[in-house]
Amino acid sequence: MRLIRVDDINNLISKKAATVRESANIFEIAEAMIEDPKTRSVYVVDGKNRLKGIIPVIYFVKVIFHEYVPDEYLYFKVMKPIEFDMIQSLDTLNASDIMLNPIFVKSNESLKTAFQRMFSSELKEIPVVDEEMKVVGDLNILEMIEAWLEINKE
Repeated sequence: MRLIRVDDINNLISKKAATVRESANIFEIAEAMIEDPKTRSVYVVDGKNRLKGIIPVIYFVKVIFHEYVPDEYLYFKVMKPIEFDMIQSLDTLNASDIMLNPIFVKSNESLKTAFQRMFSSELKEIPVVDEEMKVVGDLNILEMIEAWLEINKE
């Protein structure tokens, strides 16, 4: 199989990635997540729309339901930005408090690189960024399957 780059499947990349500002509260984050049922992560951006962090849906669920989730399931493979037992009130949290370090792919990088970053971070999707770190799209695992089908059916 030939080397596939992210920009080779540009037509399959979701152009409207779910984003929130660093100051977004817990309710704004939740609203961004449920806006599109295909969303697997929300990307945290600064005032210039540059990627600053990522909030995977499963991680967000662990944050908002941390009192019910057994301890052994609370932690995410990538760096844990907050101590769950320190959460006093969800109302006081914002996106910068709970975001994980940004994980991304650029359009000129290979699909293999995208897979490596997704799998090593236990993510189902990652943002596609431009040279200025602005989110230009979203690449999820279902789009990768679709790309494989499209390329290999020919």
